[in-house]
Amino acid sequence: MKKTLEINQIAPPHYTPPPDNELLKIFPEAKGIIPEKLKEWQERKAEIRVVIKYNLKLIKNRVKDDFSRWFWREVVKMDAGDHLLECNKQIFRLNRLNRIKEGRPLSQNVLNEDTIEQAKQVSIVDVASSLVSRLRKIGRNYVGLCPFHQERHPSFYLYPDTNSFYCFGCHQGGDVIKFIELINNYSFKEAIDYLKGGR
Repeated sequence: MKKTLEINQIAPPHYTPPPDNELLKIFPEAKGIIPEKLKEWQERKAEIRVVIKYNLKLIKNRVKDDFSRWFWREVVKMDAGDHLLECNKQIFRLNRLNRIKEGRPLSQNVLNEDTIEQAKQVSIVDVASSLVSRLRKIGRNYVGLCPFHQERHPSFYLYPDTNSFYCFGCHQGGDVIKFIELINNYSFKEAIDYLKGGR
């Protein structure tokens, strides 16, 4: 019997985007778009934060029982968390492209990109599990008490899919490197050394 190969069995070729400095050489017209896009993402982030604050205030004023108040706060946090993290990611990347475009030095260029990437791959859940109180899984994400400020109700989220965190109480967020920088008061390089095993 002759075997046929279905379309969904063919693996697509793996695409690796070029480094940012190469990207600007390939698409020089992008240089004029970067500030405009950066402004758009910053405005979007500000809008999301306004909506979060408004919804949390609405819940506080209109929902009477503690459980319902907790439930609706969690809904707001889970809904907005991914959007805020995407904004932060895009703003970081556009700021980096802006620095390259203007010829300003990058603070990360003393370390090679492979080392940084390897550090970013360390599981934030593994790193944070012993440092975050009352950490529990909710769906695909984790929630616990924020290690960066005092709180009674958990507002600190870990997002394994993006290997990142965000606190809806103190608005700290970022990747696993940023988490180590904040928790240990480390520089960027010290955080990478820590994640690479040079504890």
